[in-house]
Formats: sequence, structure tokens, C-alpha cells
Amino acid sequence: MAEVRTFVGVDLPPAVKTQIRQIMGQLKPLGRMIRWVRPEGMHLTLKFLGEIAEERLAMVYQAVEKGVVGISPFSFALAGLGGFPNLHRPRVIWLGVSQGGESLKKLQDQVENQLAGCGFPKEKRSFSPHLTIGRVKSLQGIQPLLDRISTISYQSEEITVSAVKVMRSQLKPTGAEYSALKVVGLG
Repeated sequence: MAEVRTFVGVDLPPAVKTQIRQIMGQLKPLGRMIRWVRPEGMHLTLKFLGEIAEERLAMVYQAVEKGVVGISPFSFALAGLGGFPNLHRPRVIWLGVSQGGESLKKLQDQVENQLAGCGFPKEKRSFSPHLTIGRVKSLQGIQPLLDRISTISYQSEEITVSAVKVMRSQLKPTGAEYSALKVVGLG
């Protein structure tokens, strides 16, 4: 029985990915112990499902379709850099959401509730809309990167969400590669 590493997410427009690539270009020389996300694969994750049997995909598609009912297309914007759990000892470097966060939370909540009915446990932590740009492998020598993060101000253009995607994530030595399994339109 084949398994597929799967998540539900929102895509970003190419122009925003280009802006993020420029920000990462400023940060990469300062963070050798960071595994940077490839900009072409960047997305805002609503729900990570993990390895699931291919036979369950149809059920996932139906749950996501039910999860978007009543949600019209909306916009959000990215702004500000930070880290989880904080910028003193980050495990993740992220871009925050400056507007549209409530709409993203509503979308995520509805999708997660439908998926919970299919046996995918709800997250224990509340959803905090963000875009992961890097994962910290070691804190050694990270201070110059953290100092630089505090000087960067970024505000994206408005990003329109008109669909969510059920995505396949294939882990490769060069990093994860993503492909859409199903696109579910809003509205």
C-alpha cells in the first residue's frame, strides 16, 4: 500500500516568492546552520497530514471541499520576520501575516475540523498564520543572522486566496519537492 506525504496549503504568487528570495539572499550568508526553504516551493501550510495511504486521498479531498464551504476568496499580506518559539532561540525562521490573518484562521479551522472527522488529530497549539523560510539546525554562530533579521522590514503585496491545494511533499536530498494533488476553489 503506497503512502503519500501530504499537506493542505495556500500558494503564493511568483512576485512574492521573488521578494522572499531577495530577503533570503541577505540572510543566507549569515546562517550556515539554517536549512532554507526553496522559494519556488513556498506555501502557507494550513494542515500537515503526514504519510497517508493513497486510498485515503479521496476522503481528504472531500473533507477539504467541505472545509472551504462558505468561505469566499480573500486577501492576506506577509510582513515582518521572526522565529519560533522566539528570536533568542529559534527553531524556525518565518515571515508573519500582517493582514487577513483572521480569514486564514477561519479557513484553517474549518479545514482542520473536517479533517478531524476523517481521523486526522487536531493540532494542540492554536494556528498562527506564518510562512516558514528556514529551519534552524544549530544555534551556533546564529547571532549575526538574528541581528540582521531585526533590521529587515518587509511588507508583501496583497495575496489573493481563491483556492487551497492538497499537496504531495516528496523528501529528496536537495530538499522537499511539492506537487498539487487537488485544487479546491473557494466560494
